[in-house]
Amino acid sequence: MEQIPLLKELVILMAVSVPIVFILTRAGLPSIVGFFVTGIIIGPHGFALVKEAGSVEMLAEIGIVLLLFTIGIEFSIKKILDIKREAFIGGGLQVLITIAFVMVSTLIYGLDFNVALILGFIASLSSSAIVLKLLVDRGEVRSSAGNLSVGILIFQDLAVVLMVLVVQGFGKGVGSSETGLLMAKELGKALGAIVFIVVMASYLAPRLFREVVKLKNREVFMLTIVLVCLGTAWAASLFGLSLALGAFVAGLVIAESEYSHQIVAEVLPFRDTFSSLFFISIGMLIEFEYLKDNIISVLAVCAALIAVKTVVIAAVGQILRYPLRLALMVGFNLAQIGEFSFILVNMAEEEHALLGHNLYQLVLSVSVLSMAITPFLFQASPRLAAAIGRILGAHFVAAKKQHTTSLSKHVIIVGYGLNGENLARVLKKTYIDFLVVDINHERVKKARKQGYKAYYGESGHHEILKMLGIDKAKMMVVGITDPVSTRRAVQVARDLNPTVTIIVRTRYTSEVEDLYSIGATQVIPEEFETSVEIFSRVLKEYNIPGNIIQNQIDIVRQEGYAMFRNPSISSERLVSLARILDTSAMESFFVAEDCPSLGKTLQELDIRKRTGGASIMAIIREGKAHTNPRGDFKISVGDILVLIGGHADLHSAVKILNAKEE
Repeated sequence: MEQIPLLKELVILMAVSVPIVFILTRAGLPSIVGFFVTGIIIGPHGFALVKEAGSVEMLAEIGIVLLLFTIGIEFSIKKILDIKREAFIGGGLQVLITIAFVMVSTLIYGLDFNVALILGFIASLSSSAIVLKLLVDRGEVRSSAGNLSVGILIFQDLAVVLMVLVVQGFGKGVGSSETGLLMAKELGKALGAIVFIVVMASYLAPRLFREVVKLKNREVFMLTIVLVCLGTAWAASLFGLSLALGAFVAGLVIAESEYSHQIVAEVLPFRDTFSSLFFISIGMLIEFEYLKDNIISVLAVCAALIAVKTVVIAAVGQILRYPLRLALMVGFNLAQIGEFSFILVNMAEEEHALLGHNLYQLVLSVSVLSMAITPFLFQASPRLAAAIGRILGAHFVAAKKQHTTSLSKHVIIVGYGLNGENLARVLKKTYIDFLVVDINHERVKKARKQGYKAYYGESGHHEILKMLGIDKAKMMVVGITDPVSTRRAVQVARDLNPTVTIIVRTRYTSEVEDLYSIGATQVIPEEFETSVEIFSRVLKEYNIPGNIIQNQIDIVRQEGYAMFRNPSISSERLVSLARILDTSAMESFFVAEDCPSLGKTLQELDIRKRTGGASIMAIIREGKAHTNPRGDFKISVGDILVLIGGHADLHSAVKILNAKEE
């Protein structure tokens, strides 16, 4: 039987990658590094185990398409419009400044103008595939750092269209005036194409999915997802846009659909499989001989690249009035060369012979090395940025000088996201004084429009918290997604006011102990609070008395969610719960307007005799408690009946009180 070449290559690829990724992951290294190592080993410059490299690259391109598709679903068009400032101002400045710096440096070195410009293009781009995957894995896509990162990456992807046109113009010897006209024409066409795709996809995609869902056929649903994703990507490519950008636009459109969560669930396994092929295909580009002979040059250029891009992005972040620490963190995260740079490298060398073998290999080696380093930089970036920020922080003001607030016993809300906004609304209705602080200008403007006192600044700065009156505040609620900023805010607040109550929300269960140790009064991990809500609702469905449910919730929270973090403790608590249920308990029952027991006397209800043990020990009416009420006491609207008895008896009593007469 004739063998399928690509199938053989894929089997070899998986057979090598699985053990390597397994070993490196156990060693604490990111899986992306394992994929790079796999590519180096099996590639044409390694053991040459894979002959059909072109086919692998084609599948890798599908992985990038699926990755950008799911990222688009994560965002939606509304969220992209929220970061237009980061995209067009931040991304535009980053690309232009990086290109200018690299051009000047290489022209001084003696390179040709065209080559210098191409190298500037290549250096200005970052890897959407790697950075977005790392942001998604850490749940930071929608954080402040994630917004700035995604905004810059979106602009870079759009800029690729113009860069390709310029390189094509150089290869054909087109004059500068002709190139300018061609660029303007193609840019207009590209923007028109994006608008056309968004309008068409917005009109067709929801209707298509609505009809497909009616079939209740998972296979057809899956095929429709692939059709929309790859079809939109292909349509974008017809207008000169990248496949990945087209897929991202498709994801943005589908994000508005009620089926978006199910679509992500269906695509994830395929996305992760195909995107891993992309990282392997990048590793296959490394030429060992060149790397061995020029390792010092490669390391030096790579270090210079990371330093330049980090400084440029940090400066852009400061222009956008992001805190220095956060801007530096984004700079480290985006310091690599991106996957779309390989398009420009191949065009410049293979199609137009502009680079030469040595420069071509240098660019490839630096690109792959910078990508391989990215996961490590990503992990270390919060610590590195915090250290540099502390050294330089005195020279970068995070917010305008403000007079210290005259409020006292107030609440400081750190972060005006969904939780911060909801808390502010409740505090306003209950006439509790509060202030809002956030590092996102749009959120600060939004809070001010809603009539709240809101300030721009980083909550980890002593001066900011002093201005907010932390020394006189009763409570500080921290609801931001950045773990480093969260820890810093808690530490500074506790130093400035040892008695203030600090409530912290965190996504990361690993942060609970650390936050308590540095001064948090209460830490609320999102995952554990979801668990609390689930088990409380389950117990309610089984008519467990409300006071017992609340007792268990209080135990969980008071012990720092130890029940969930330690299974043995959890078992002990469940035994305790069972013992409580075996003994007498208390329940309260509110008499609503439609309650069947309304107007009846206690003698008519005869709860004790009908249940065998439960009894009404008190009735609260208009704030006054009537203990041991007589049999002729008539039930009225708004009464709260206080019942005591065994669990089963209380369950029966509630059923009687809610029973409608037949």
